Amino acid sequence: MAQSFAKGIYVALYSEFFIADHHQAVARAKARESRKPTAVDVPVLPTPGLSDFEIEVLGELAVKKVHATGVAAELSLVDIELDTLFAVPDALLEVFAELHAGEDPEDVVELAAEWAAAEEMESTPEITEPLLRALTAMAEAALKAAEENAKMGLFFFSAE
Repeated sequence: MAQSFAKGIYVALYSEFFIADHHQAVARAKARESRKPTAVDVPVLPTPGLSDFEIEVLGELAVKKVHATGVAAELSLVDIELDTLFAVPDALLEVFAELHAGEDPEDVVELAAEWAAAEEMESTPEITEPLLRALTAMAEAALKAAEENAKMGLFFFSAE
């Protein structure tokens, strides 16, 4: 998909989440930016057309859904020279993982519908729900990877 879900100026032609350490994340982002094959083999979730802003909208909705007061939904810029690479903060990662392991399976369905209906989005729950399910599973996997290696995290790459 080469177009964004977003309305307005937040348009990304390619985006993805991936689990890596900082060094791997920077190497992968630089390869992506230069349109070269990535030498780093890491778990990847393609999110074609999503921007960091749309992920932050999802983060805000997810924080409210799990009643996680005080958790910021903003992604962190990883490197000042790479404005396309973001880290998912640990607290937000835990929110996404909680949704995956949640007691109420309808929470993901409801959240996907809310995200699709957000003013900043131009999508449907049929698109956002499988994406959200994959993201919450990846968040749980990233937490497990971080237990084995504290340098591991979940990153988001988004480029126009």
